[in-house]
Amino acid sequence: MAVTVEVKSCDPGVQAQRKALACGVRDEFAADLPDLELLAFFDDSDWAELKSPWRLGPENRGFYTSIDKNTFRGYLNLPRGLAEKVFGTDLWVPSGRRSFDHLIYLHGTTCSHDVGLVMTFSHELQHFVQYGFKHQLWAVGRLTHFLPSEVRHEVGLRNWPDVPHEREARIVAKRRAIRLCGLHPVERYIEYRINESKSVMDREDWQFSLTVDASIPYDLETETKRTLQKLKPHRKALETVLEEHRGDAGCKDVDLSTFFDDPYVQANEVC
Repeated sequence: MAVTVEVKSCDPGVQAQRKALACGVRDEFAADLPDLELLAFFDDSDWAELKSPWRLGPENRGFYTSIDKNTFRGYLNLPRGLAEKVFGTDLWVPSGRRSFDHLIYLHGTTCSHDVGLVMTFSHELQHFVQYGFKHQLWAVGRLTHFLPSEVRHEVGLRNWPDVPHEREARIVAKRRAIRLCGLHPVERYIEYRINESKSVMDREDWQFSLTVDASIPYDLETETKRTLQKLKPHRKALETVLEEHRGDAGCKDVDLSTFFDDPYVQANEVC
């Protein structure tokens, strides 16, 4: 395990508190983390470009990504300090050496609430775990985001919790946050997020987190195969999406035939 925690703040007390929370989450995951170099970067302000509608949107709280030469292509500016930590320079250098191959980034507004920091970091760490140990399942789930909206709606992938690897991340985030922060603070934070939501989809997303029983195990492999059952009529569309993203670091070794030709996907009916 190699997770480096970097917290930005001009207030030493705030910096220390956030780092303690982040390290507590990291240690909670310790036995489950892959042996990959990850930078967890906790900003003191929001990455405005990332929250724009043509990126991840205003409700975005943070993200996980593997890093390659294409990761930040097209971005005008990286947050102060991020490029220096990853590339050893203030500038993004596509062909340059990297200190880390994986990144978790949290916006400053996410870090301003203790439970928000813990839940979001736990969520993104679970994606890091998926990448490391269940890579094909993580990659297939990620590819479904790029399907045409009519296909996603037809097969029931309308919102983030409908996608298996995203559902698992939300369940794990709630479970870990309850262990670290307590049930009632977590529920109060989720209710706060519901009340502050500016869109129906974001509100429904948080309502899922409020009502889901995080103590019940989630079988990512089985649920991903169930999603592929629904996508059998749209196999060509998903294969097209894969070829469009084949250059991404996380998609180079994905083989959809291992899913579509799986006996479970072939034989079982979708309930």
